Amino acid sequence: MIEILKRYRIPLFLVVVAIIIYRLFFYGQNAPAGKAQTAGIERFPYPTDRLSESHSDYILAEVQAGRIDLALELVRLRRDCAGEVDEQGCNERIRKMIQNLPGKDKQRLGEIFEQYLQFEAKMRQNLPENFASLSNQEKYRLMKKARRDFFGEDTAKLIFGVEEARVALTEEQAKFNSPEYANLPVEERLRLYEERKKEILGGYHQAHIEREPADIKYGTDLMLHQSDLAKMPESERKRVESELRVKYFGAAQAQKMEQEEKQLSQQDSEAIAKMDQFLAAEREYLKNNPNLSEEQRRSGVEDLRKRIIGK
Repeated sequence: MIEILKRYRIPLFLVVVAIIIYRLFFYGQNAPAGKAQTAGIERFPYPTDRLSESHSDYILAEVQAGRIDLALELVRLRRDCAGEVDEQGCNERIRKMIQNLPGKDKQRLGEIFEQYLQFEAKMRQNLPENFASLSNQEKYRLMKKARRDFFGEDTAKLIFGVEEARVALTEEQAKFNSPEYANLPVEERLRLYEERKKEILGGYHQAHIEREPADIKYGTDLMLHQSDLAKMPESERKRVESELRVKYFGAAQAQKMEQEEKQLSQQDSEAIAKMDQFLAAEREYLKNNPNLSEEQRRSGVEDLRKRIIGK
C-alpha cells in the first residue's frame, strides 16, 4: 500500500521533463544500444493505444479522445528503433508507418510529424542559455509556451494535449493535501476532486475512466483519504484501507495485498531491530576498546556488522 501511494504521488512533470530533454538532446546524438524504457508515463493516468495498431478511419478522432497520445507515441516509436537504425533512419521508418495507416487522416499525421521534427530541431538550437539551471516547473512552462508559439493552440493540443492534461491533473492532486481540502469531509473532498478531474481532462475524461489502472485509482482514493486515516485508530484505519482494496482489486487480491504488507512490515521491524542491536554493539565495542588503531576499529565494527546484520 505504502509503495503504491508513494509511486502515484511522484510528480509526473519530472518524468515528462526528463523525456522532453531526452527527445531534444540525447536521442539523435547518442542513440541507445538497446530498447529504451519509458515505464510509468506509458500508463499514467491510463494506457494509450499504439498508432500502428489503429484500424480507425479517423485516427485524429482517437487522438482527440485521448485514446492515442501522439507525443508519447513518438517516444515509443523511437524506442522501437533503438539499436537498429540512426535518427534519420528512424524518422524514415516512422514516415513509412504513417503512410501505411488506414483511413483519411494519414496525410495530416504526416504533416504533423514533419512539423514536429522542425520544432525539435529549432528547440535544440534555441533553448535559453540558462535552461539547465531552471527548475523542472520552469522548463515545462517554457516548453508549453514554445509549443504554442510554433504550432499554434490547436495543433499543440493535438500533439501534447494528453501529456499536458496528465501533468495538470497531477498538480491538482497535490493541492488536495493542503489544509483547504484536508479539513473538508472526505465525501466532499472526493466530490470536488472528481469535478476538477473532469474539468482538467475535458475530452480525455471518458478514456481516463475507461482505462485507468486499478492501482492508480486506489492510490488516488487513498491519497484523498489520508487526512482522515491519520486521525483514525489503527483498527478503523485498517478497516477503511481494506474496504478500498476490495473496491478496486476484489476480495482475493485485497487479502493477498494485506498479507504482503504484513510480511513487509515484519521485515522492516526485523531490519530495524538488527540495526538497533548493531548500533548498541558498536557503541559498546568502541567504549571497551579505546586504544585501537583506526584500521582496527574499522575492522572490528565491520565484523560486528556482518555478524549482526549480515552481508
